[in-house]
Amino acid sequence: MTLRRSLLLTTAGLTAAALLIVCATAVLAMRAYLLERTDEQLAAAARLAQTRTALLSVDPAQRQETFREVVSVTEYVIELRHGDDAPVRVVAGTPLPARPLLEQAALDRPGPQNVHGYRAVVVHDADVTVLVALPLQPLRDTVRRLLLVAVATSIVVLVLLTAAARWLVARRLRPLNGIAAAASDLADGQLDRRVPDPPGGARTEVGRLTLAINGMLARIQAAMAARERSERRMRDFVADASHELRTPVTSIKGYLQLIRTGVVDVRERPDVLRRLEDEAGRMGAMVTSLLYLARLDASPPPVREPADLTALAHDAVADALAVEPERPLTVDAPAECRVTGDVAALRQVLANLLANVRAHTPPGTAALVRVVPGESVVRVEVTDDGPGMDEHAAAHAFERFWRADPARSVTGGAGLGLAIVADVVHAHGGEAGVTGSTVWFTVPRDS
Repeated sequence: MTLRRSLLLTTAGLTAAALLIVCATAVLAMRAYLLERTDEQLAAAARLAQTRTALLSVDPAQRQETFREVVSVTEYVIELRHGDDAPVRVVAGTPLPARPLLEQAALDRPGPQNVHGYRAVVVHDADVTVLVALPLQPLRDTVRRLLLVAVATSIVVLVLLTAAARWLVARRLRPLNGIAAAASDLADGQLDRRVPDPPGGARTEVGRLTLAINGMLARIQAAMAARERSERRMRDFVADASHELRTPVTSIKGYLQLIRTGVVDVRERPDVLRRLEDEAGRMGAMVTSLLYLARLDASPPPVREPADLTALAHDAVADALAVEPERPLTVDAPAECRVTGDVAALRQVLANLLANVRAHTPPGTAALVRVVPGESVVRVEVTDDGPGMDEHAAAHAFERFWRADPARSVTGGAGLGLAIVADVVHAHGGEAGVTGSTVWFTVPRDS
């Protein structure tokens, strides 16, 4: 059974039960009220008849006429009996029952009683017994009419309320149809499908469900997009790594074949061993960089420890001068600039940036490392006096295995240095970019 039908049947059933209870209560209350009024009238008439029974000591042949004159009652059936005499019966407007009510009533019951379709009260005064009764048919007719009116009205009300409930339920549950349609479209691959906002927004249960569904769809779409990007990135990564490693592996394999076949004598050609060593070192450096990037792709939480970027900048410049003493490298930084992050990773970033300067500028080209504290982030810039990058090169500088224009390169490289910089900075919640001959990155001060 559908939710709409279940709600409609439940509403109609509860409404019918409520109307039934109201009708039964109204009819029973009306019957009790009319019966009470009848009993009050009977009690008053019985007291009146009882007070006048002393005036009835006349000839039994004239007792009925005397009784009619003494008890001036026109709405009741009244029966009187002296001792064991036959009852005297008086009635106005209604035919008398065939059998006297005094012969059917319980004479010792003090209160009102039902006697053969009448409501009667029996009173005693010496040897005189008086019965005063009213027919119950008018009361029953009134109750029956009330019952018919109540039932007819309840049926009309039930039909109207059921129709209104059907319209209201359909209107309120219409957003659920949108949710079901969105779920079906999502199953069919339409990840950008969303559920329209229902009337009332988040103030209604359906509105809150809609917001939750839309949020879930957005997160699913983002997760699927991230998964697709990750798979595509992994495929590109594997393809580029295979391409880059193929060159040194081919070179090493070729030189080894030349040595094995005797074409090259290492005693006469010592440069062959140097070339083998260079290619092996290049391949080892590339594998090390690939392993580092793989660890970054696993998205481990960065180490949270205090770090002084000023000290790291001075250390990076000192290490670079140890490799290339003739290159003028300077640092422009405050006495101290503390952030929270992974000290080893940040040291690797600065080392890669200075290595990038050595790899892509002529020897002796000056470079400056600047640390600029801000309100919320710290900006670190590495600027050299080289020609810099154009817009196209700057847009691809942080891509893996991407190399700048050969006119800018003096020595070869794997194209992974700036990719490592970007991944480490992003893991710290910062940004990286290139502006001309300046490569910069930011790190949040509270990271």
